[in-house]
Amino acid sequence: MSDEEKMLPGGGRSDLPDPARLPAPLKSLPSSLKMDDKSRIGKFMKDHHIQVKPEMAECFNACKPALTAVIKGVRYVWPYYMKAYVKGYEIYKVLPHSIITMIFGAALCFFGGTYVASIAAIEAFRQLGWAKVKDELSIVWSQAKLVVEASDKDDMVDDDGDGVADVDQIDANELAQRKIAVAMKAITEPERLQTAFAALFVSYLSVLATLRLEFARTTAFALGIVEMAKFPILRVAAPLLSATLGPELTHWTQTILETSITFIAVLLAWWLQMIISAFYSGIRGGKMFADGLIDLLVEKDLMSKIPLIAQPFDPDESFMDEVVGYSLAAVGFGFQFFNGFALPFPLNLVFLPLTIIEWFLRLQISMEGSAALSV
Repeated sequence: MSDEEKMLPGGGRSDLPDPARLPAPLKSLPSSLKMDDKSRIGKFMKDHHIQVKPEMAECFNACKPALTAVIKGVRYVWPYYMKAYVKGYEIYKVLPHSIITMIFGAALCFFGGTYVASIAAIEAFRQLGWAKVKDELSIVWSQAKLVVEASDKDDMVDDDGDGVADVDQIDANELAQRKIAVAMKAITEPERLQTAFAALFVSYLSVLATLRLEFARTTAFALGIVEMAKFPILRVAAPLLSATLGPELTHWTQTILETSITFIAVLLAWWLQMIISAFYSGIRGGKMFADGLIDLLVEKDLMSKIPLIAQPFDPDESFMDEVVGYSLAAVGFGFQFFNGFALPFPLNLVFLPLTIIEWFLRLQISMEGSAALSV
């Protein structure tokens, strides 16, 4: 049929669908009428509170204010962390190599002991093929963005037109099923996403195995402390703890004491590991910083303006890299040691996600040793 035959007398096209037969557009609510995060989280937890045993329900109800605050806090701060990450990555891509080397060197000097497991994991990822891991992460990230956008749009849908979002009128199970369906519709490459998750999981297991080998000395040291200290502590503390627990709970005495000893021994072993790692990473980071600084000064033709530097500058004859590197290493080690390997405010908030990852990795590394001890 020609274009002239498709035209209606009024100027419209006859091949277009009849508007009356089109599905009605989804009705959306203004954001001001949407249930706030606190109310939605409380409703979700209340629905699950009804479905558990009475004993667990009491515990769940007691923890509800704290859990609500944590979930709401994560939802509030997460976008800011993501914006900071994206901005930092944009800056990283445009910085010259010498300045990037200086930044990473300074980070090793001042945070090498605090984030010993995280830095080791990054090194392991690099050795095991960071390019492939990066590609898989980009797939997961792109699909996750689609799911988040679809979920946000679904939160504003009001099909029945009663002025209340549909997601705020259903119970927790229906909400979970609805969100799963929304996520499945939003994902455009499920096969590729499955492959990416499998590759990332295999990479994680490989990195975890590498970390356990690398920190086997730390785990062995903790186990040695437990073996030597367990019997004397049990002999002294068991009668006191048994009397405190009473006859009905006295069978928990040995378990509580052994768990406490293991926990303290693991903390002590990691403390010593942090001291060793801070010393090593300080020297390594100081050298990286000095090399990056010298490259930057040579690149900008500023080396001739620095006093006490023999001209023409010869990096093989100069002690400038040693002076700068060891000085920064000493400052960085002192910063970590005298702060108890804990970041001061506001750095502790800025690096909170990395701190959570660090403790998770330490737990994963130490679990193998704890399991061996229990056997």
